Amino acid sequence: MSSNPVDPNSLPAQSIPDGGSIQPDELLPPVEPPNAGFLLQLFVVPAVIVLFVVMVWLLVTTLATRGQQDPQHIVTALRSSNQSRWQKAKELADMLRIEARYPELKQNTDLATQLAQLLDEEIDAAGEDDNSVELRYFLCRVLGEFRVDNGLAVLLKAASKDVERDVRREAINALAVLAHSFHSMDPPGRLEHPDLVATLIQLANEQDDLIRSQVAYALGVFTLGDDSDKSLVAELEKLADDLYPDARFNAALALARQGNLRAVEAVVEMFDRDATTISVSREPSPALQTYKRNTILRNALDAAQALLEKNPDIRLPELTDAIRRFVETASDWKDLGEIPEPLLAKARELLQDHADAE
Repeated sequence: MSSNPVDPNSLPAQSIPDGGSIQPDELLPPVEPPNAGFLLQLFVVPAVIVLFVVMVWLLVTTLATRGQQDPQHIVTALRSSNQSRWQKAKELADMLRIEARYPELKQNTDLATQLAQLLDEEIDAAGEDDNSVELRYFLCRVLGEFRVDNGLAVLLKAASKDVERDVRREAINALAVLAHSFHSMDPPGRLEHPDLVATLIQLANEQDDLIRSQVAYALGVFTLGDDSDKSLVAELEKLADDLYPDARFNAALALARQGNLRAVEAVVEMFDRDATTISVSREPSPALQTYKRNTILRNALDAAQALLEKNPDIRLPELTDAIRRFVETASDWKDLGEIPEPLLAKARELLQDHADAE
């Protein structure tokens, strides 16, 4: 049997107002302001709990990060022959790439030294199986990412003596990346080693076309400063006449950035459709051929702009004529796809700027 929660007949006579009815709000408890203890339980205690959880998480993350960056831990994993080697290699590559999260890693001289020692051992072992070659390739790449030169000597060794061409090429590229990092420091730094210049000159005169092409790119980085070694500039000038197109084009771009007029002939060639077709013909797929063609044209425009800006008092009609022919015959380059409009726009802009200057 149901009944009302409050029976008016059961109330004391003095509690019933005149008229015999009770208002609903008279049945509620009185409203009182919350006291300090209630507020403490409602807000402060949960906040303290959340703060504690965050601090524990930060502590765990910090400890884990320190473990990830421990040189001995990293090198031990890379020395192993199981799958953990490549997992650690991926982690190390990711940490070097995310510099904001691991700001001290590229300055870790202990880690760079131990990685260099491992690479040195692997070069001497001269393993030709895929795992050994991939490890040397990887070590060359990561040593180029550091901001310390502890890996310089072994990179020079890998570039000149490794049994695998791809490892040698990656070592040359790593030298260029390392040199660029030092050049970008404030104040600019400079890589120094008693065998550096001699090794680069030796590589610039290799029989292997791909090695010469790679070192032409690297020499462009090593000769960025006004105080660069003149013998390296001389090697670049020789490479600008190299029989291999990619070596010529890389050398021309490097010389053009210095305003060196020895680059003009090769830069003009980079705007020639037939010459560019020969250069891209080695690529295994049409997509890669198109990408390389566009890269050559982009580099040609950058080189032409540098030559025109750094030599404002010298007329270079062969260069401007080559740019003009490229713009006028762009529709003939469709065998590898349309020329990207930004490249054509830059070419037109160069012609306009040069015309205005004259």
